[in-house]
Amino acid sequence: MGYFHCHITLVLGFFLISCAPLLSHADVGLKLPLKAVNLGNWLVTEGWMKPSLFDGIPNKDLLDGTQVQFMSTKWQKYVCAENGGGTNVVANRASASGWETFRLWRVNQSYFNLRVFYKQFVGLGGQGAGIVATSTTPGNQETFQIVRNDGDPNRIRLKASNGMFLQANSEMQVTADYGGPSSWADDNPSVFKMTIVSGGTLHGEYQITNGYGPDKARQILQEHWNTYITDEDFKFMSQNGLTAVRIPVGWWIAKDPTPPKPFFCRGMDCRMVCKWGINGRLPEVC
Repeated sequence: MGYFHCHITLVLGFFLISCAPLLSHADVGLKLPLKAVNLGNWLVTEGWMKPSLFDGIPNKDLLDGTQVQFMSTKWQKYVCAENGGGTNVVANRASASGWETFRLWRVNQSYFNLRVFYKQFVGLGGQGAGIVATSTTPGNQETFQIVRNDGDPNRIRLKASNGMFLQANSEMQVTADYGGPSSWADDNPSVFKMTIVSGGTLHGEYQITNGYGPDKARQILQEHWNTYITDEDFKFMSQNGLTAVRIPVGWWIAKDPTPPKPFFCRGMDCRMVCKWGINGRLPEVC
């Protein structure tokens, strides 16, 4: 899921936040042009800059927002939300495109909601064990456990909230009523091959806090914040003629001390960065 970012700029010791009105250069006595650098991936996670931050997340290839496709091994056809959502789920497509692609909303390392093209969620039908994509909000009936094969993690079974596994009874019917043998053979109607869509995985702060959980994420991120940029870096910047830094931060920081889940109170504010800027002999008005 995408999120807007704000940024903090340290100029003459002031922090200017982009989502609030900025002071003019006359107000703060700026000497233009500024010599500045962007400190990305510090106070807000940008996974492409340090992918190792995600290494300890269980099922790290199934982060929140990942797009996946499921092919029935019995019928060799892709699972599809008919019309992109709003009706039944079938397993009759020879190739996969938008209607055959599902976006994961990660509940924990094994349980997920499956969002379809037109933003409904896959779930149990109103009666019986039929699988539909009609709900606009996920609940218990729209939550599935992804059970992965130990030898081939992309060979999976989907367990519904009724305790039964999904199966493709035919190309036109997917139901949550399989209680038969737990074989991983191709002819088992409850076995699916999962494809993770190339470029369909997000690596942001939501994914890292959701993936680790709040306690572990706090530990991982605190270590990152403390070591990725330090006061020594500010000294180096000052000594090499820089007069400003741009520091991206997440919008959820404005919600401290009670940001929306899975984010958590940062316990790290602008005053520390400002102190580092002064210690590094960037202009020292704060």
